Amino acid sequence: MESSRHLHADVVILGSGLAGSVAALCLLRAGRSVVLVDQGTHPRFALGESTNTPASLWLRVIAERFKVPELLHLTSAEALVRHVAPSSGIKNNFGFMYHRPGGHAPERFWQAIIPPAFLGDCERDGQPAQNEMHYFRQDVDAWLWQQALAAGAIARPATEVIESVARDRGVELHTAAGEVLHARFVIDASGHRSPIARQFGLRELPPRWRTDSRTLFTHMVGVEPWENLQLVPDSMARWSQGTLHHCFDGGWIWVIPFGNHRAATNRLCSVGLSFDNRRHPRPGGLDAKAEWDRVMATYPAIAAQFRRAVAVRPWVHTDRVQYSSHCCVGDRWWLTAHAAGAVDALYSMGNISTFHTLAIGLERLLRMFAADDFRREHLLPVEDLTSALFRFQDRVVYGNYVALRDPALLQTWIAIWSLTDTARIRAVLMPLVKYFRTRSATDLAACFAHPSQVLTGVGMRTGITDTTTVLGELDHLCDLMQELEIGRSTPAETQMRIEAALASRPQYCIDLSEMERAFARMPWSFAPLSERGLRSYGSCFLTPHEMNTIGQAP
Repeated sequence: MESSRHLHADVVILGSGLAGSVAALCLLRAGRSVVLVDQGTHPRFALGESTNTPASLWLRVIAERFKVPELLHLTSAEALVRHVAPSSGIKNNFGFMYHRPGGHAPERFWQAIIPPAFLGDCERDGQPAQNEMHYFRQDVDAWLWQQALAAGAIARPATEVIESVARDRGVELHTAAGEVLHARFVIDASGHRSPIARQFGLRELPPRWRTDSRTLFTHMVGVEPWENLQLVPDSMARWSQGTLHHCFDGGWIWVIPFGNHRAATNRLCSVGLSFDNRRHPRPGGLDAKAEWDRVMATYPAIAAQFRRAVAVRPWVHTDRVQYSSHCCVGDRWWLTAHAAGAVDALYSMGNISTFHTLAIGLERLLRMFAADDFRREHLLPVEDLTSALFRFQDRVVYGNYVALRDPALLQTWIAIWSLTDTARIRAVLMPLVKYFRTRSATDLAACFAHPSQVLTGVGMRTGITDTTTVLGELDHLCDLMQELEIGRSTPAETQMRIEAALASRPQYCIDLSEMERAFARMPWSFAPLSERGLRSYGSCFLTPHEMNTIGQAP
């Protein structure tokens, strides 16, 4: 019901980026009325451009569970380019270079191949579609916003919410324009500037995370594809068709190209420079462009890729990028992951938390509507999951920043990261593969079991430890890295201690030193890929026994 100054809906969603628009589509498809509010308008610049397998798998779960098939267009590169945004890029690898000051070539380099998808809707000639992608967010977000409005969401762009007032049967949101939005529930997906976090004083100062980093970033044209420089041997995949990380002591640079495929319509490249604040505090009197130029002058091999590059938008220069909240759910409100906190762009992990928590949270919210019971306690598993995912991400990223002191130690930590991704992929992949074979809601429901569990680990087996144990073991590894950070250990000693710590845990089912040696070879990929060829990630992450168990021939 609507009047000139009052608007009523089941759910008001603050923020129309990835989380807000996806949530709106799911709720609308479930029969709920939605008002989608945003302080800005589309199209607009946004980070979170690089995807990975866990994030895409959880978005597939959302698309199937909430009957929003159009979201499948965002889960494979071919579908994204064909149906949503040809301005987006493809991603078939994570690439890493390690540089020393003054070096004209990287000292070490690694490439982790992303296996193709076999769950996509774009298989051609019997071959799986390339799964991962580089979202050109201004077009992807605008498409999602349009989909939500076409599905029935009421739009309120360029609208600022200044106050939230709890009522017996709902929430009133007052806008700067004098409009009152009445909702039975509020989802805040607005990111760092969350109105709910501001009003209720939810931010923790300082944030609880170990990681302490800052960043500067822009979009550029004229960035040279890395393989054209011929500074390293040829690899299995083209470096420019992945997310490239230039690493050095105390920082790293991301290179995310959008125009890296035959159907590309976009020559832009996302470029960012992140610093460990403890190693490189922000210098006074130096703007972002000057700081970028100083790094280019220090690392000639990196500078070669940007010799013709030109920024097409002003540089953004941040202070510490981490933030956290002491809670993210309340009676009749919920902060999605990016509104609740942030860690760092390293390893492209932010969208995993967004989609994983959306899947669990929306499931819970629909149950609350069915029972007409919106007490906070029903969303506590979502809060536990959000906190655990952030803690998990923080520990992996913190360890990497410390490891940047030495390429051999960094090699070890990259191997640990790949094992954490393998574990979380396997946890959601098994029920998802079985669901696609049976189309049984019961099989899909397994993805929602034990929602407070992170469903990740460190190793080649899934379900061997609970969330608390996994996070405790990551804390132990980070404690070892902290000994190096404060000068009580050397990189070589730290590397030996980490390898010994993992070797003492036979459930990890892998020799870390073997994996490190695999990284040192070019090209590196998951062992099953080398043994069976580039077929699909189903055969890479699941054992033949597991494939048989879920009815999929290995």
